[in-house]
Amino acid sequence: EFDKVVFYGAGPCGYAAAAFSVAAPGATVVAVQPQATLDPRLTDWDDRFSEMRRLDFTDRYGFAPDMMDAAKQGFVIYDPRERLDSMHAALFARKNVLRLRTPHLGDTVQTRLIEMEILYNILALAGADRLTERQFYKLYRARRSNGPYLRKLMARLEQDERPYLMALLCRNVTSRLRAPRFRRRLEALRT
Repeated sequence: EFDKVVFYGAGPCGYAAAAFSVAAPGATVVAVQPQATLDPRLTDWDDRFSEMRRLDFTDRYGFAPDMMDAAKQGFVIYDPRERLDSMHAALFARKNVLRLRTPHLGDTVQTRLIEMEILYNILALAGADRLTERQFYKLYRARRSNGPYLRKLMARLEQDERPYLMALLCRNVTSRLRAPRFRRRLEALRT
């Protein structure tokens, strides 16, 4: 009976948001790091949530991506570097689903989006049918001031042995933020 319905959830609640969206055809779904299903026949590669594998995932709501077919628009937000989340996100490949990659946010994407103060804007835009890939990534630029994101990016550059890129990152961060760790790393790179 509502003009506009938005389902939102993160992790297992992202699964629920996607799966139960079929109950309101034409709804919008925003799912952060959702699981597609925990049916061991389909996702035996995911060793998380072992206690939930005893549930029946063969009924109507068992495979969340299929349930999103009735949605007007779906958004799946995930970190492609988190292997299991990325594998679940791939199962959501649908015409009406936009998969939004957020590299270097790790396994706490929802927390990082809240810290950046953009999650509620994302939901508001989705509810107004104005969330696009471009709008999302415009908001996502807030990551440039998010400490956990920047530290994860620096660790990745360290792991990949990219000293020049790390120096550029440290110089950029220290020019905009008070970041002693980045300043020390920049000085070490210069010596």
